[in-house]
Amino acid sequence: MHVAAARPENLLRSLQHAGSSLGILLLLEWVLDARGAVVAAWAFAAFAWTLEVTRRRIPAWNLQLMRWFGPIAHRHEAFRVNSATWMGTGLAVIAPFFATPTLALAVATVGFGDPAAGFVGRRFGKHKLVNGRSVEGTLAYAVVAFLVGWAAMAVWHPELGARGVVAAAVAGTTGALTELFCRNVDDNFLVPILSAAAVGLVLQGGGALG
Repeated sequence: MHVAAARPENLLRSLQHAGSSLGILLLLEWVLDARGAVVAAWAFAAFAWTLEVTRRRIPAWNLQLMRWFGPIAHRHEAFRVNSATWMGTGLAVIAPFFATPTLALAVATVGFGDPAAGFVGRRFGKHKLVNGRSVEGTLAYAVVAFLVGWAAMAVWHPELGARGVVAAAVAGTTGALTELFCRNVDDNFLVPILSAAAVGLVLQGGGALG
């Protein structure tokens, strides 16, 4: 399916996506310890999937949810699992296995790279690649994810130094490539998993990043 046709531009949705991701970053860095991050991720995933199941069993409930979230929902999400559920599930998968810096990079990648790619790709994407993606959108994904990840490492984990820069670059590049080639699985689910795994593999034995 062509991406632009399935997901038309929605600036409010993009702002909500980035804003909620910033909130998750702040929770990870300022509020939650390792166990708290796992509990929070699993709790959100359980809540999101409860909504997914119940709205399919109760059409009136689904209609009400789409009324509430209509301004930030894509039309097809009335009948399919929404992106927030997939993103929360991806974070729930990685939360038990990675420390805060890696989790922060995963959140920065999916939370800021994705809306940047959508905005740039729809408005300026002239050189098409695959699955409706463009060179411009893919580069925007990688660059924005890298910059936000780098900023997060510089602010909260300056002790990592150059390793933090490398980790941000790895996460951003992995996220951009995952979004580019992802077709049958929602990229909001795969990006945090693969970006965290890539950081862990590249910096294996790096302690705080492992």
